[in-house]
Amino acid sequence: DRAIVSQLLTLTSVSYLIDLADQADVEAVHRVREGLANGLAERLCERFAAVFEANTEASEFSIEADAIARRALKNTCLGYLVRTGRQEFIDACRQQFSEATNMTDQHAALRLLHHTDSVPEALGNEALAAFYQQWQHEPLVVDQWFTIQSTCPRAGSLSRVESLLEHDKFALRIPNKVRAVIGAYCAGNHVNFHAADGSGYRFLGDRVLELDPINPQIAARLLTPLTRWKKFDPARQQLMRDQLQRLRAAGQLSKDVFEVVEKSAAA
Repeated sequence: DRAIVSQLLTLTSVSYLIDLADQADVEAVHRVREGLANGLAERLCERFAAVFEANTEASEFSIEADAIARRALKNTCLGYLVRTGRQEFIDACRQQFSEATNMTDQHAALRLLHHTDSVPEALGNEALAAFYQQWQHEPLVVDQWFTIQSTCPRAGSLSRVESLLEHDKFALRIPNKVRAVIGAYCAGNHVNFHAADGSGYRFLGDRVLELDPINPQIAARLLTPLTRWKKFDPARQQLMRDQLQRLRAAGQLSKDVFEVVEKSAAA
Protein backbone atom coordinates (compact mmCIF):
# COMPACT_ATOMS: atom_id res chain seq x y z
CA ASP A 1 0.00 0.00 0.00
CA ARG A 2 1.88 3.04 -1.28
CA ALA A 3 -0.13 5.46 0.86
CA ILE A 4 0.91 3.65 4.04
CA VAL A 5 4.52 3.42 2.89
CA SER A 6 4.53 7.17 2.31
CA GLN A 7 3.24 7.75 5.83
CA LEU A 8 5.80 5.38 7.32
CA LEU A 9 8.63 7.20 5.54
CA THR A 10 7.48 10.59 6.84
CA LEU A 11 9.20 11.69 10.04
CA THR A 12 7.13 12.81 13.01
CA SER A 13 6.38 16.54 12.85
CA VAL A 14 8.11 19.11 15.04
CA SER A 15 4.68 20.01 16.48
CA TYR A 16 4.12 16.46 17.69
CA LEU A 17 7.64 16.15 19.09
CA ILE A 18 7.09 19.35 21.07
CA ASP A 19 3.83 17.92 22.42
CA LEU A 20 5.67 14.79 23.58
CA ALA A 21 8.25 16.74 25.58
CA ASP A 22 7.72 17.88 29.15
CA GLN A 23 9.86 20.91 28.30
CA ALA A 24 10.69 21.30 24.62
CA ASP A 25 14.03 22.48 23.28
CA VAL A 26 12.75 23.68 19.90
CA GLU A 27 16.15 24.28 18.35
CA ALA A 28 17.38 20.83 19.39
CA VAL A 29 14.21 19.13 18.14
CA HIS A 30 14.55 20.86 14.78
CA ARG A 31 18.28 20.17 14.52
CA VAL A 32 18.01 16.47 15.39
CA ARG A 33 15.01 15.91 13.13
CA GLU A 34 16.79 17.59 10.22
CA GLY A 35 19.93 15.56 10.92
CA LEU A 36 17.98 12.31 10.89
CA ALA A 37 16.19 13.22 7.66
CA ASN A 38 19.45 14.22 5.98
CA GLY A 39 21.11 11.01 7.15
CA LEU A 40 18.30 8.88 5.76
CA ALA A 41 18.48 10.80 2.49
CA GLU A 42 22.18 10.03 2.06
CA ARG A 43 22.08 6.41 3.24
CA LEU A 44 19.01 5.44 1.24
CA CYS A 45 19.51 7.70 -1.76
CA GLU A 46 19.55 4.91 -4.37
CA ARG A 47 16.41 3.33 -2.96
CA PHE A 48 14.57 6.64 -2.79
CA ALA A 49 15.60 7.35 -6.40
CA ALA A 50 14.32 3.97 -7.58
CA VAL A 51 10.98 4.38 -5.82
CA PHE A 52 10.66 7.94 -7.13
CA GLU A 53 11.17 6.77 -10.71
CA ALA A 54 8.81 3.82 -10.29
CA ASN A 55 6.01 6.08 -9.08
CA THR A 56 6.44 8.94 -11.54
CA GLU A 57 3.31 8.79 -13.66
CA ALA A 58 3.42 9.20 -17.41
CA SER A 59 -0.33 8.76 -17.70
CA GLU A 60 -3.10 11.35 -17.40
CA PHE A 61 -3.86 12.82 -14.00
CA SER A 62 -6.23 10.66 -11.97
CA ILE A 63 -8.02 10.98 -8.65
CA GLU A 64 -8.21 7.22 -8.14
CA ALA A 65 -6.86 6.03 -4.80
CA ASP A 66 -3.88 4.25 -6.36
CA ALA A 67 -2.87 7.36 -8.32
CA ILE A 68 -3.14 9.54 -5.19
CA ALA A 69 -0.97 7.05 -3.29
CA ARG A 70 1.62 7.01 -6.09
CA ARG A 71 1.91 10.80 -5.98
CA ALA A 72 2.22 10.79 -2.18
CA LEU A 73 5.02 8.22 -2.21
CA LYS A 74 6.79 9.88 -5.13
CA ASN A 75 6.79 13.27 -3.40
CA THR A 76 7.95 11.80 -0.10
CA CYS A 77 10.92 10.24 -1.88
CA LEU A 78 11.60 13.45 -3.79
CA GLY A 79 11.77 15.31 -0.49
CA TYR A 80 14.58 13.05 0.70
CA LEU A 81 16.39 13.18 -2.65
CA VAL A 82 16.43 16.99 -2.74
CA ARG A 83 17.97 16.98 0.74
CA THR A 84 21.12 15.38 -0.69
CA GLY A 85 21.82 18.59 -2.61
CA ARG A 86 22.68 16.62 -5.75
CA GLN A 87 22.03 18.63 -8.87
CA GLU A 88 20.22 15.81 -10.64
CA PHE A 89 17.56 15.70 -7.92
CA ILE A 90 17.23 19.46 -7.65
CA ASP A 91 16.75 19.49 -11.43
CA ALA A 92 14.11 16.75 -11.13
CA CYS A 93 12.28 18.86 -8.55
CA ARG A 94 12.43 21.93 -10.80
CA GLN A 95 11.16 19.86 -13.71
CA GLN A 96 8.28 18.52 -11.65
CA PHE A 97 7.36 22.04 -10.60
CA SER A 98 7.44 23.35 -14.18
CA GLU A 99 5.69 20.40 -15.84
CA ALA A 100 3.21 19.34 -13.16
CA THR A 101 -0.31 18.61 -14.40
CA ASN A 102 -1.82 18.76 -10.91
CA MET A 103 -1.61 20.96 -7.83
CA THR A 104 -0.35 18.14 -5.59
CA ASP A 105 2.88 17.74 -7.54
CA GLN A 106 3.43 21.43 -8.19
CA HIS A 107 2.77 22.39 -4.56
CA ALA A 108 5.09 19.65 -3.28
CA ALA A 109 7.90 20.70 -5.60
CA LEU A 110 7.50 24.37 -4.71
CA ARG A 111 7.65 23.63 -0.98
CA LEU A 112 10.81 21.55 -1.43
CA LEU A 113 12.51 24.21 -3.54
CA HIS A 114 11.70 26.93 -1.03
CA HIS A 115 12.17 25.03 2.26
CA THR A 116 15.20 22.81 1.66
CA ASP A 117 18.54 24.21 2.79
CA SER A 118 20.45 22.31 0.10
CA VAL A 119 18.56 24.18 -2.64
CA PRO A 120 19.94 27.64 -3.50
CA GLU A 121 17.56 30.24 -2.12
CA ALA A 122 17.41 31.96 -5.52
CA LEU A 123 15.83 28.85 -7.05
CA GLY A 124 13.14 28.80 -4.39
CA ASN A 125 12.39 32.47 -4.95
CA GLU A 126 12.25 31.91 -8.71
CA ALA A 127 9.70 29.13 -8.24
CA LEU A 128 7.65 31.27 -5.86
CA ALA A 129 7.49 34.05 -8.44
CA ALA A 130 6.45 31.64 -11.20
CA PHE A 131 3.77 30.02 -9.02
CA TYR A 132 2.30 33.39 -8.10
CA GLN A 133 2.32 34.52 -11.71
CA GLN A 134 0.38 31.39 -12.66
CA TRP A 135 -2.16 31.36 -9.83
CA GLN A 136 -2.51 34.97 -8.65
CA HIS A 137 -6.18 35.09 -9.63
CA GLU A 138 -7.09 32.05 -7.50
CA PRO A 139 -7.49 33.20 -3.86
CA LEU A 140 -7.28 29.73 -2.29
CA VAL A 141 -4.13 28.89 -4.22
CA VAL A 142 -2.60 32.22 -3.23
CA ASP A 143 -3.30 31.21 0.38
CA GLN A 144 -1.18 28.09 -0.20
CA TRP A 145 1.55 30.31 -1.65
CA PHE A 146 1.41 32.45 1.50
CA THR A 147 1.60 29.42 3.78
CA ILE A 148 4.60 27.89 2.02
CA GLN A 149 6.51 31.10 2.72
CA SER A 150 5.24 31.50 6.28
CA THR A 151 6.27 27.99 7.27
CA CYS A 152 9.73 28.08 5.67
CA PRO A 153 12.24 26.95 8.32
CA ARG A 154 15.16 28.83 6.79
CA ALA A 155 16.71 31.51 8.96
CA GLY A 156 15.28 35.00 8.58
CA SER A 157 11.78 33.92 7.61
CA LEU A 158 10.17 36.48 9.93
CA SER A 159 11.22 39.34 7.66
CA ARG A 160 9.58 37.56 4.72
CA VAL A 161 6.39 37.03 6.73
CA GLU A 162 6.34 40.71 7.67
CA SER A 163 6.68 41.63 4.00
CA LEU A 164 3.72 39.39 3.15
CA LEU A 165 1.55 41.57 5.39
CA GLU A 166 2.12 44.35 2.85
CA HIS A 167 1.29 42.16 -0.15
CA ASP A 168 -1.58 43.23 -2.39
CA LYS A 169 -3.35 39.88 -1.87
CA PHE A 170 -3.16 40.00 1.93
CA ALA A 171 -5.87 41.66 4.01
CA LEU A 172 -6.14 41.57 7.79
CA ARG A 173 -9.93 41.56 7.54
CA ILE A 174 -9.99 38.22 5.63
CA PRO A 175 -9.66 35.25 8.04
CA ASN A 176 -8.18 32.88 5.43
CA LYS A 177 -5.36 35.33 4.72
CA VAL A 178 -4.66 35.77 8.43
CA ARG A 179 -4.50 32.01 8.94
CA ALA A 180 -2.33 31.52 5.85
CA VAL A 181 0.29 34.07 6.91
CA ILE A 182 0.18 34.87 10.64
CA GLY A 183 -1.38 31.63 11.86
CA ALA A 184 0.86 29.45 9.71
CA TYR A 185 4.01 31.21 10.91
CA CYS A 186 3.17 31.16 14.61
CA ALA A 187 1.77 27.62 14.76
CA GLY A 188 3.77 25.91 12.02
CA ASN A 189 7.21 27.52 11.88
CA HIS A 190 8.45 26.56 15.32
CA VAL A 191 12.18 27.05 14.88
CA ASN A 192 11.66 30.69 13.82
CA PHE A 193 8.60 31.60 15.88
CA HIS A 194 10.41 30.43 19.03
CA ALA A 195 13.59 32.38 18.24
CA ALA A 196 15.59 33.01 21.40
CA ASP A 197 15.32 36.79 21.04
CA GLY A 198 11.52 36.67 21.33
CA SER A 199 10.97 38.33 17.95
CA GLY A 200 8.32 35.78 16.99
CA TYR A 201 6.39 36.40 20.20
CA ARG A 202 6.49 40.16 19.68
CA PHE A 203 5.29 39.70 16.13
CA LEU A 204 2.28 37.72 17.36
CA GLY A 205 1.52 40.25 20.08
CA ASP A 206 1.57 43.09 17.54
CA ARG A 207 -0.72 41.24 15.18
CA VAL A 208 -3.24 40.37 17.90
CA LEU A 209 -3.48 44.03 18.89
CA GLU A 210 -4.09 44.98 15.26
CA LEU A 211 -6.61 42.23 14.60
CA ASP A 212 -8.63 42.35 17.82
CA PRO A 213 -10.79 45.36 16.81
CA ILE A 214 -11.45 43.75 13.42
CA ASN A 215 -12.08 40.10 14.27
CA PRO A 216 -11.75 39.24 17.97
CA GLN A 217 -12.53 35.54 17.46
CA ILE A 218 -9.64 35.05 15.04
CA ALA A 219 -7.37 37.20 17.24
CA ALA A 220 -8.14 34.97 20.22
CA ARG A 221 -7.40 31.80 18.27
CA LEU A 222 -4.09 33.22 17.05
CA LEU A 223 -2.99 33.51 20.67
CA THR A 224 -2.89 29.73 21.15
CA PRO A 225 0.92 29.39 20.68
CA LEU A 226 1.53 31.88 23.52
CA THR A 227 -0.85 30.05 25.86
CA ARG A 228 1.47 27.02 25.75
CA TRP A 229 4.34 28.84 27.43
CA LYS A 230 4.81 26.11 30.06
CA LYS A 231 6.13 23.74 27.38
CA PHE A 232 9.34 25.71 26.91
CA ASP A 233 12.52 26.70 28.76
CA PRO A 234 12.44 29.42 31.46
CA ALA A 235 13.83 32.14 29.20
CA ARG A 236 11.19 31.55 26.53
CA GLN A 237 8.51 31.18 29.17
CA GLN A 238 9.30 34.66 30.39
CA LEU A 239 9.33 36.12 26.89
CA MET A 240 5.97 34.55 26.09
CA ARG A 241 4.44 35.71 29.37
CA ASP A 242 5.81 39.20 28.73
CA GLN A 243 3.68 39.36 25.59
CA LEU A 244 0.61 38.13 27.46
CA GLN A 245 1.19 40.80 30.11
CA ARG A 246 1.70 43.39 27.40
CA LEU A 247 -1.67 42.48 25.87
CA ARG A 248 -3.33 42.59 29.29
CA ALA A 249 -1.91 46.06 29.92
CA ALA A 250 -3.02 47.35 26.52
CA GLY A 251 -6.62 47.77 27.70
CA GLN A 252 -9.79 47.80 25.61
CA LEU A 253 -9.35 44.19 24.58
CA SER A 254 -12.30 42.26 23.24
CA LYS A 255 -13.94 39.75 25.55
CA ASP A 256 -12.56 36.89 23.45
CA VAL A 257 -8.93 38.00 23.66
CA PHE A 258 -9.19 39.19 27.26
CA GLU A 259 -10.39 35.77 28.45
CA VAL A 260 -7.55 33.96 26.71
CA VAL A 261 -4.95 36.41 28.05
CA GLU A 262 -6.29 36.27 31.61
CA LYS A 263 -6.42 32.50 31.80
CA SER A 264 -3.00 32.07 30.21
CA ALA A 265 -1.17 34.81 32.11
CA ALA A 266 -2.53 33.60 35.44
CA ALA A 267 -1.80 29.91 34.81
